[in-house]
Amino acid sequence: MSDSLTRVCVALASAAALTACGGDQQVSSNQLGYDTGVAPGSEGLSLLEGLLLYLLAPAAILLVVAALVWLPGMLRGTGYRPGRGWSAAPLWFGGPPDPTAAVEAATPGSMARGGASGSW
Repeated sequence: MSDSLTRVCVALASAAALTACGGDQQVSSNQLGYDTGVAPGSEGLSLLEGLLLYLLAPAAILLVVAALVWLPGMLRGTGYRPGRGWSAAPLWFGGPPDPTAAVEAATPGSMARGGASGSW
């Protein structure tokens, strides 16, 4: 068979199968029988309900998220800024300020422990 004859046969077989299954009848797109987007016994959304749903609800969500992001920074206050004086107490991040004095002050039975768990 030629290629065009095969296509015609497939199209005719498909049309026959659809007709046998009721494909020639007009079928509602919604199996429940009401228009898409409208619940039974309802006319849909009024203008006020639509505005509340599509404008005010997203705006309220955006305002809440913005407040949750903005408020902690406002409550915490300002931190250090370059060019300003340092107002916090000094911190020492190294070892003991005088390591020799720390070794001499250690008692013979004590053992300095270290590491993240303090076990070595």
